[in-house]
Amino acid sequence: MLLDQQGRRDDAVRIGYWLDEACFVNLSGDYRYLTAGYYASQDMEATGKPIHPTCKEILDAYIVPLFLEKARLAGLQTASYYITNDHFEPPVIVDSINPFMSRQSVVLKSGHQERVARSLTRNFTYAICCQELPAAARIGHFRAVLGWSLAQRYRPLAAAVWQVFRLPLATVRVIVAPKGHILFSHLEPLPFSSLTARELQYIRARVTWPT
Repeated sequence: MLLDQQGRRDDAVRIGYWLDEACFVNLSGDYRYLTAGYYASQDMEATGKPIHPTCKEILDAYIVPLFLEKARLAGLQTASYYITNDHFEPPVIVDSINPFMSRQSVVLKSGHQERVARSLTRNFTYAICCQELPAAARIGHFRAVLGWSLAQRYRPLAAAVWQVFRLPLATVRVIVAPKGHILFSHLEPLPFSSLTARELQYIRARVTWPT
């Protein structure tokens, strides 16, 4: 079931079977390392069952430079980026690369680089990933649910998220450049408990739940 006996959504890890894709899908929505969602996929892999995401797929999706390289190699559009643990030049999106935290900062003007770098690198210990923002670009998000999105304009991109990264649920961060050109930027958790009624309906029509 998608709901508990009182009709409320809960945060329990959900493993369903997606017949069209012939695989089990982990619908936790938060697959970060050391979370219940991560270990649910790990347990399914250990039994030899076809599960998405796998632990490797999770790391490829959530570690920003790995995400950007995998997207680029798959032919998806991304911004230019570089890795540093010190200086960077605005305008950029700065993401931590740190096993103990996941943080980001958008830096549009000079003057704050040292403070942001010190914070996101833990005093210049860990690396950060810096994505260069095109002039007049803005940052947007959409929700990808089994390769689909409520927002029609994002449906081809949501399909690409599934085909390339195999994350059943994700919040997709994008960079919207002038004239509407969209660049993939990052994948973030989309907890099952935050799904809308229409998103739950979409899942129900495609996923069966083992008894």
